[in-house]
Parts: sequence; C-alpha cells; structure tokens
Amino acid sequence: MNFFLQLYTEILWRPIFNALIGLYTILPGQDLGVAIIALTIAIRLLLLPLFHHTQKSQRELSRIQPKIKEIQAAHKNNKEAQSKALMELYAAERVNPFSGCLGALVQLPLLIALFQVFQSGFDMGHTQYLYSFIPQPGAIKTVSFGLIDLSHGNLVLGTLAAITQYFQARAALASSASSAPQNSFTKSLNWQMLYLFPILILLWSYNLPSALTLYWTAANVFAIVQERILRLFAKSFAKLCRSSLKEHGT
Repeated sequence: MNFFLQLYTEILWRPIFNALIGLYTILPGQDLGVAIIALTIAIRLLLLPLFHHTQKSQRELSRIQPKIKEIQAAHKNNKEAQSKALMELYAAERVNPFSGCLGALVQLPLLIALFQVFQSGFDMGHTQYLYSFIPQPGAIKTVSFGLIDLSHGNLVLGTLAAITQYFQARAALASSASSAPQNSFTKSLNWQMLYLFPILILLWSYNLPSALTLYWTAANVFAIVQERILRLFAKSFAKLCRSSLKEHGT
C-alpha cells in the first residue's frame, strides 16, 4: 500500500504541487488565483491529445450508431450473439467502444490530486516536497484577486463553475450528436450531464476549497473556447473543400 501511495505522490501530487508553487512564485503579483488559472491551461494543453482522441472516438461511435441499432434489433433476444456481433462490428470499423471513457479515467485521479493539493498544499510544512529548482515561496496568500479566499468554499465561484459546466456539457453533446435516435439510457445520461452535474457542482462548492472550483471553471472555459475554435476550423475546412471541388468540377 505504501508503494502505491508513494507512486501516486511522485507521479501526480508532487508534480502538481510543484507546478502550482512554481507558477505562484514566478508570476507577477504572486496571486494564487492567477497561478491556478495558469496551471489549468498548462494541464489542458498537456491533455489535448487525450481529449482529441476521446472526441474522435465519440464521433466514430456516433457514425456507426445505425449499424449498432440494427444488430441490437436483430439479436434482441440473444445477448450473447448480440455481444459477439457488436465486437465484430467494432473490429471491422476499428472502433474501441471504451476509448471514450479514457478521458474520464485520467481526469479522476488528477482531480483527486488537485483536491489534495488545494486542501493541504498551502501549508508551509509541505515545502519538503518542493523540487530543488523550485524557489521557496514563503507564506502563500490564499486570498486571490483581493477578494476570494481560495482555501474555503465560495458561492460566486461555485455559480460560475456550474454555469460554465452547463455550457461545456452542451457544447460537448452538440459535437458528439448523432442523427440516429437516442435510447432512454443515453437521454438520461445526457440530461444528467447537462442539468444535474452543474447543480451538484454548485452544492459541492460550499464545502470544497474554491481553488478547486476556480480550476474547474477555468478548465470549462478552456474547453468551450477549444470546442468553438475546432468547430470554426472544421467549417472553414469544409468550405475550402467545397470550393476546391467546385473549381475542379468546372
């Protein structure tokens, strides 16, 4: 057990802790909120390939939804034959049905590490975990932007996190929408992502350190902007392709 705890500390907790303290010490003004936003951007940039792979997998699953429904209808009374046919379809289409969960699986331990950093990482007793090249910060000021104590819950940041989570979920659902009809389970899951999860975030914000709420808000804003940029790029690329086809056609 100690081995896995040490592994978690060295791979996740300690790098995040050092990155946060390093950003706090080098950024002008030594504002913890600014450091958290910078850390959020850095983490999201590092995870871009993972999120791109997840979104690609979701699009591929949406593309073959009609075939999936045909198999489910053809083998509705034989679950074993249905599972075998679905596995054959995934292999033929080169689609991994579980790859879309990879992003969530990676984010969960990351969120746990961030929570622990924000919950206890402001204690100067943890400076022993700083790398040799990270300067000692002295006392860390948890009051950010001159208004918010990031070591405690904050309703304003909780509200912002809930609102941005709603729009981020709506953008994600729109990008992975399929022309195929959705079953009741999918509709229920989408409803929970769109409405229930933001409400839970708002409720959690009372007890969670608002440093974590700020991270979640910044991550949502990053994801919304990223999705908008990718969508504009896709539209521009499609327009360019249509123009090229028209020119060759004439």
